[in-house]
Amino acid sequence: MTTMGLGATAAAQEAPQPAAGQADSPTDIVVTGVRESIRSAQAIKRDADQVVDSVQAQDIGKLPDANTTEALQRIPGVQIQRRYGEGATDFDHRTQPAVTVRGLTQVQNFLDGRAVYSASGGRAFDLEGIPPELLAGIDVYKNAPANIIEGGVGGAVNLRTRRPFDSPGQVISATVRGNYYDRVDKFGGAVSALYSNRFDTGIGEIGVLLNAVYSKSQYRQDGLLAGPFDTVAAGSIAGAPANAQVPYGFEIYDDTGDRKRLGVAAALQWQASDDVLLTAQYQGTKYWFNRTGAYYYDYNNRTNVRDASGNVTSFGTDPLPGATFEFNDEGYATKGSLRNQTFETGRYDQELWSASQNYTLNLDWQASDRIKMNFDAQYLKSYYNADRNGHVLSLYTQSGQTGLTTPHSTVVDFDLTGKYPRWDVRDPGLLNNPANYTTPYIADSLQRNDADTLALAYNLEYDVGGGFLSKLRGGLRYADSNIDLRGTWHGVCVTSLGADPNCSAPAGTPLVPLSQNPQLSMPGPSDNWFDGNTVKGGLLYPAFPAGDGVWAQTKALYALLGAQTKDGFAPGDLNRQTEKTLTSWGVADYAFELGSIRVDGGAGVRLVRTQATSRGTQFNSDGTTTPIAIDNSYTRALPSFNLRARFSDAFQMRFAYSKGLARPNFDQLSTNLTLNNPNQVNPVTGHPSASSGNPRLRPIESDNFDLTAEWYFAPAGSLTAGLFYKKVNGFLAGGTIVQSFNGIDYDVSTTVNSGNGEVKGAEIGYQQFFDFLPGVLSGLGVQANYTYVDSSVSNPFSTPGSNIPQQVPLEKLSKHSYNIVGLYEKGPVTARVAWSWRSSYLDQTTGSGANGIPQYARPYASLDASLSFDLNKHLAVSIDAVNINNRMNVLYIGTPAAPLQYQLNDRRFGLSLRATY
Repeated sequence: MTTMGLGATAAAQEAPQPAAGQADSPTDIVVTGVRESIRSAQAIKRDADQVVDSVQAQDIGKLPDANTTEALQRIPGVQIQRRYGEGATDFDHRTQPAVTVRGLTQVQNFLDGRAVYSASGGRAFDLEGIPPELLAGIDVYKNAPANIIEGGVGGAVNLRTRRPFDSPGQVISATVRGNYYDRVDKFGGAVSALYSNRFDTGIGEIGVLLNAVYSKSQYRQDGLLAGPFDTVAAGSIAGAPANAQVPYGFEIYDDTGDRKRLGVAAALQWQASDDVLLTAQYQGTKYWFNRTGAYYYDYNNRTNVRDASGNVTSFGTDPLPGATFEFNDEGYATKGSLRNQTFETGRYDQELWSASQNYTLNLDWQASDRIKMNFDAQYLKSYYNADRNGHVLSLYTQSGQTGLTTPHSTVVDFDLTGKYPRWDVRDPGLLNNPANYTTPYIADSLQRNDADTLALAYNLEYDVGGGFLSKLRGGLRYADSNIDLRGTWHGVCVTSLGADPNCSAPAGTPLVPLSQNPQLSMPGPSDNWFDGNTVKGGLLYPAFPAGDGVWAQTKALYALLGAQTKDGFAPGDLNRQTEKTLTSWGVADYAFELGSIRVDGGAGVRLVRTQATSRGTQFNSDGTTTPIAIDNSYTRALPSFNLRARFSDAFQMRFAYSKGLARPNFDQLSTNLTLNNPNQVNPVTGHPSASSGNPRLRPIESDNFDLTAEWYFAPAGSLTAGLFYKKVNGFLAGGTIVQSFNGIDYDVSTTVNSGNGEVKGAEIGYQQFFDFLPGVLSGLGVQANYTYVDSSVSNPFSTPGSNIPQQVPLEKLSKHSYNIVGLYEKGPVTARVAWSWRSSYLDQTTGSGANGIPQYARPYASLDASLSFDLNKHLAVSIDAVNINNRMNVLYIGTPAAPLQYQLNDRRFGLSLRATY
């Protein structure tokens, strides 16, 4: 049997498990030390009939990875995003995964080889909610063949949990861990336990396993924002370069919170006979995320106004006359002073709780010497809930004011040249005096999503028994999914006229002074914010009345200000989708010798039929509504071909081709349609306007090519390299289509398949233990990998004649990235030092407030380390540290000379005690 490291059902449900007691070293999960875990991961890569990289249980446990997302960053070709102190995605963009494989976020997720997703509205599983202690290993498939469940153009990530038959006998293990987070100055920790055993009984061998993990972490994220930059009036700054660029203003954000994770896994295996193995598994995860995002931002209600030729007709940038400015080589201000700066402060609390439960049953039957059958059933159920709110304090006293008319404007001095950027106001008492503030705006939001999937699979394998064809494999899979998306966003303006959801108060209406409710403010920023270099005189953040949780606090705030929260879901807040897929696949494995070269591989095809229905509401311009249901179906053939040439026992090369698809996210397929007044038409098109989701979207498709060379010179030593190319069709972007409703053609603003692109690159990896060194030095080793990825996709925001580029790289993709891990394992001591680096990358195709100019991130590196000591054969103690170098994240608009955001995160220090029997 060819091992591909897919846990419960190898090769994503389409290959059987090993029989009880059968040697299957590439997927053994009871490993003794880092050296063995590297050997095990290397064996998976070497023996697979496809392009795959793995990280094993010891790798996950030996590096101080807080979550599964962070564990993935060690694999070549994988890059991750960091938010809120960990590898994570942004809370407000939960459908955008934090993991990219070769630059693409459209990555299929598996749990023990079965397709899984969360109920956030996207297609990805909530990887950051999975405790890494729950896993035996992770496999990343770069070029998935026909037997792998479809769903990713970037690749596939498989999370493997433990099974009792993976161990030769009883295993009892428990770990207690404590963490300290230096910026937030708080403690967290984790506790995990595992019991696994196997028993000989009168009805065959039975194995049982229970694994549970609970963890809590803290974080603080300090952010300083500048700009955006824009042109200043000629002569307003003495000695300024031509087309000098000055920021509109500055802001900070002060983000704190905590996470809790609970993971439970259970498995029962029954070897009824030598030919029959039954495996039942359960995985349950629950994730809580509490966040307080406090922002203090310039809000001057002014901007540069340009005519059709791009010439500035009115200047919103406002340098202080006579102030000293410094500029960099590209004309962007690095020091200076701004006048007429007015501030608001917002606080947005978010409380998220989500869960997934995965029930599976698998029967593996060796029907004859040549025929194997596998039957698999899966039921996945998940929910994703969130309560959110918003609360704003303002230095404005009336609606419609600008920085020129408010009595509370000030001068800001800034300096972006040092290690830490900084800005401050000339009169610091202005920012911390409650008498200067009003309470102009509040907001509330609810999200309640549910999803479930029933999947059934049958797979057959026939051993041909010699000749060119060595094996025939095939199977069927049926999946039925139901997704309910429910979400609100409700904002209310507050003036002396009362609470107003329409924000219709005329300019000059007095705002409500904070002095009427002084309890609605709190001092800020956090202690030693940004290491004490900005707003040193202090300021005020909004505060919420006391309450048990975000929603109770929100309702108390609304009651205090005479407003009503939106407690239910209107038709426009609801969308229900059903999706049925029927798949058949077949692969013919072959093997032959070409002189002294052994060649093997497989050719196959996967046929996929997708039928989807999206149900929502049509909102007519006359105020009436109509329920709508839109069907979409398509069939795709996904061929694949793999070839491996083994030139010797140590050296082999591969070629792989496959066609992949990734279905749009569920939130993009929602169908709530709004038809605007049919008598108000666009003078260019002659059509009225409308807006909608797009349930008619087709999947993103890709053609994937890989060529690798692999030299395995030792059981835990290898040098591998690969070239890859992906041609992708159908990237999604905002656009306009013409659709007819009630006999009228509308310009419908929606999401469309508009972008094509290509991704190409190279990967190289090296790992080795230096056993040839004398004495204690023989425990030294190294792991290193480097990835180069070049991508180009059409920019949906580019227009002819503009300075916005027509082609841009993929978002979140660094062209260069590498990992270097120093290893040591000798006797009772195990140590690692890991350096991860990535080059600059496109963060967003259109930057924040930057008129369509792309937003980039500067290069980023992190240094992590761990040290473990075995006290005896049962007890081990470990210490670790993350983000040792305290690296600052920096975003910029268009050019590094125009910084947008600086960000600092916690350093994390951990101590753990592990007992194993």
